[in-house]
Amino acid sequence: MDAVAAVLQTRFDVLTAADGEEALERLAERRPSAIVLDIMMTYQSEGYDLASTLKKNPETATIPILILTGVDKTFELRSRMDGSWVEVDHFMAKPPDFQKLLDALQRLIDSAGDA
Repeated sequence: MDAVAAVLQTRFDVLTAADGEEALERLAERRPSAIVLDIMMTYQSEGYDLASTLKKNPETATIPILILTGVDKTFELRSRMDGSWVEVDHFMAKPPDFQKLLDALQRLIDSAGDA
């Protein structure tokens, strides 16, 4: 995620977290305009778990979430079918096209501001 953070810093004020626990601590200090999560953080599905926690919390439910993942479409379809799928605002495969990532994140932030 270091390369992703470096690219995002060209356009946005970026805070990073090494894992879900640190992310929650940072969110308690400051509400971001959007969140970019990797599916695999300290364990395989931590990004999904964190997204689920955030979407269930009224304080963070409206923050747009973009998930980056190298996980294949089979896992995505299986998680949708077994009910473990977390509705996020945008899903992007890794490695991302950085311009598309910047543009997608800007659209998420703009649309959240319109809500």
